[in-house]
Amino acid sequence: MLDLVLYAAAGIWLGTFTGLIPGIHVNNIAPVMVGLAAASGLPPTNLATLVVAMMTTHIFVSYIPATFLGAPDVGTELSVLPAHRLLLEGRGYEAIRLTTLGCLGALMIGAVLALPLSLVFSPAYEIMRPHMHWLLLVITGIMIALEHSWRKILWAMTIFLLSGLLGLLTLDTNLVRGDVALMPLLSGLFGVSVLIPSIFRNTGLPRQNVDTRKPIELITDLKALGAGTGAGVLTGIMPGIGPSQGTVLAQMATRSDGAEAFLVGVSAVNMAKSLFSFVALYAIGRPRSGAAVAVDQLLGDVGFNELLLLIGAALMAGGVAAIIHLKLGGLAALHIGKIPYRAMCLIVTGGIITMTFLYTGPTGLLVLGTATAIGMLPAATNVKRTHCMGTIMLPCVLYFAGVKGWVLAGLGL
Repeated sequence: MLDLVLYAAAGIWLGTFTGLIPGIHVNNIAPVMVGLAAASGLPPTNLATLVVAMMTTHIFVSYIPATFLGAPDVGTELSVLPAHRLLLEGRGYEAIRLTTLGCLGALMIGAVLALPLSLVFSPAYEIMRPHMHWLLLVITGIMIALEHSWRKILWAMTIFLLSGLLGLLTLDTNLVRGDVALMPLLSGLFGVSVLIPSIFRNTGLPRQNVDTRKPIELITDLKALGAGTGAGVLTGIMPGIGPSQGTVLAQMATRSDGAEAFLVGVSAVNMAKSLFSFVALYAIGRPRSGAAVAVDQLLGDVGFNELLLLIGAALMAGGVAAIIHLKLGGLAALHIGKIPYRAMCLIVTGGIITMTFLYTGPTGLLVLGTATAIGMLPAATNVKRTHCMGTIMLPCVLYFAGVKGWVLAGLGL
């Protein structure tokens, strides 16, 4: 038992590191654990515990750079703008508290629901799998229709299609290496496109209010938490629906546009998806995340006892990670105002460009620049930035409809 605790502690440390450094993800480290198990003979169960703890911690801590640096990670991209808005209002630490509530609440609710829901996952999956493209199209249609005016609807459709075509070009060709293709896409659509206007406005950051006594808006936040957890369960079990699409579902369920409820919802979706990607290994034998793939390769067959171990590791890591997230987020809020805001935006933008070049080369820079241009359209046309998720949703719709190959051939790709 002590060795499992030590491996979980190592996972928490690694997850804190990957969460704080934009561009580094658990998916980059998890395969190393598989190779380590094969080469060194270390117990696979211990390494699986490490991977789960690392993934859980990463999700918490990744909201710190998303909030204070505007640097998105997979799953945090939609949180960048609402968190950035709170930061500019001196409420950056409030964004940290809200994402802590969403992550920890979804983890606890998900742990309670994991075993009962695992009993119905297999039949539900078989029913829904052939109709995935219709579900994604319905979500897309509702997202666009919520713009209410014809001008905004047309712009929303344009942004969705442009980002979708860019995603198709980047993710389904050899333009950029597959394991890092999302980096220039998400960094351009949701990161650099937010930072550039701040550079030219030359605005400063107000003093951040690090108030730990502010009460939680129970009704609003708990509704967002419940909806986010439910959407996260769906995204964790079904292929092709990620945290961003789940966040849209949660928003529609709660009919909330506020930044506070949005941050609770998006963090709940992200955490619930992560937890239920491991539950999917037990329920339907299919991994639904890079970390789950690593756990599947380490354990081979996830039975009831292994599932309990994975849930226990996630709960332990979540409790510690929540404290780390609040402490580091508080430190960031206290000291971020000492850095000239324009200089910080320039440094972060430069860092994203540098990492993109190192990971993806000159072609990645071209993708980053194109994604940035598309990512600036929502603010210019006053529509929601969620339409930029067409970069992932359109390729998924085409794949599940069975026509992606025809579309790529028609485009000469």
